[in-house]
Amino acid sequence: MCQLFAINSRKPLDLRSQLREFFSHADENPHGWGFADFSQRGPEIVRCPQRADTSAAAEQLLAHPIQTANALAHIRFATVGQVDAYNCHPFTTTDSSSRRWTLIHKGTIFDYEPLNPYFRIQRGTTDSERILLYLVDAQNQALAEKGAPLEADERFAVFSRVCAQLAPGNCVNLIAYDSDMLFVHTNYQGAINLLQADGLAIFCTSELAAAAQLVAAPMQATTAEAAWQPLSLNTPLAFKHGAEVLRGEDHGQQYFDREEDTRYLYQDFAAL
Repeated sequence: MCQLFAINSRKPLDLRSQLREFFSHADENPHGWGFADFSQRGPEIVRCPQRADTSAAAEQLLAHPIQTANALAHIRFATVGQVDAYNCHPFTTTDSSSRRWTLIHKGTIFDYEPLNPYFRIQRGTTDSERILLYLVDAQNQALAEKGAPLEADERFAVFSRVCAQLAPGNCVNLIAYDSDMLFVHTNYQGAINLLQADGLAIFCTSELAAAAQLVAAPMQATTAEAAWQPLSLNTPLAFKHGAEVLRGEDHGQQYFDREEDTRYLYQDFAAL
């Protein structure tokens, strides 16, 4: 069911070692990978429908320093949508104020009817892309109602509301970057873990050992494993420069594995 990686930092860091370890988990997530670097004016996004640990494009990416303060990465296990580049994360689009939103998702939307209209306009076929389009439409609605650009807390309020709407009965583990803040939400135990130091926040499904190279100095630690903590469940969060700046309310809609959902996934995967 995919793996997520993100970094939000006060200063640029070289992520090659961390990404290489993250991509090594592609043996269980073989259906593509993607990476978004926000060090330039707009995101530089690479997406490839091949295994990350054997992809020539991934090796080319890792052959040079990756200096950035904000980045997203994803390795995919296809549960909804066929294996192709259009279905690789991250997904990105702009809202009506020209603010760019970029999103990665781990999980599955089993039932949420308001996402259905986005089948007609999305480029790929994943529920994850539909989540992004729905989120940005919600931001656009708030923009239209206000008649002016949204402040950080207003954008976060919309994100929090969307997470609460999507969560009942669905597995909704999201990391989104809006060109200013990193938004995070999980409602499934173990889907996103957090490693935090002064001016640095690293998010990952797996507890990357290579993260010790990034946090050892500010934390005066020799290993990163002890510092990893599960992200707060059912609680939208926003980070900037490596620090938590906004925290939403616990909506109480934790997702637990269900036998009927597992059957749904097998049926959908069999159609690939």
